[in-house]
Amino acid sequence: MVCRIYDVAGATLEHYDKVDGILGPEKPDGALCHIAGMLDGRLQVIEVWESPEHIEAYMATLGPALQEAELPEPSISEFEVHRLDWL
Repeated sequence: MVCRIYDVAGATLEHYDKVDGILGPEKPDGALCHIAGMLDGRLQVIEVWESPEHIEAYMATLGPALQEAELPEPSISEFEVHRLDWL
């Protein structure tokens, strides 16, 4: 499992909602958890995926949606998940 954290300076919840509207409600293949909110005026998105391959496959869909919503370029952190529970 992989956790990916997107820190998006200059993005708002309105940007996030626009991307969400473009992508629709379907859960991507391999996605286990998705959390979004603001921290110190910066959009934070935290996701847990089954594998890096699932992330890469989803980026083909997510990338164009981010461009359409005019989101600034995120800073991305990633780590291997040791444990995931409390869902």
